[in-house]
Amino acid sequence: MRRLARDVRGGGAIEFAMCAPVFLMLVVGIVQFGWTQHTFSTIRFALQQASRSLVIDPNTTEAALQAIVDARLARGTNAQVDVTLVKTVTSNGTIATLNGAYAATFGVPGLASFRIPYQVTVTTLLRTTP
Repeated sequence: MRRLARDVRGGGAIEFAMCAPVFLMLVVGIVQFGWTQHTFSTIRFALQQASRSLVIDPNTTEAALQAIVDARLARGTNAQVDVTLVKTVTSNGTIATLNGAYAATFGVPGLASFRIPYQVTVTTLLRTTP
């Protein structure tokens, strides 16, 4: 038994078995967080593109803006964004506020998943017709 107690062979394998799950959870969590941030950035860019088309044609409908955002997001993410359009008439012109709501699911293996609600607002001044 004393010889077995002094034997240190296989110590590295035991240390690896203890540390590997924690390390892998950390790596997967970092990748998941990065992907979530990429998705949020892509949604913001898609809403900005939709607001630019709204500036060009102020009569663009909310459904058309939703289609523009969905087309932009179909190329890189599978995010489902709800787009709403609010137009406010002021003394300086018409202000269009484009809102996009998205709920991301953030999950790390071995831990509970949770949803992160995210909302993007893009405001533009629409041109007035003479």
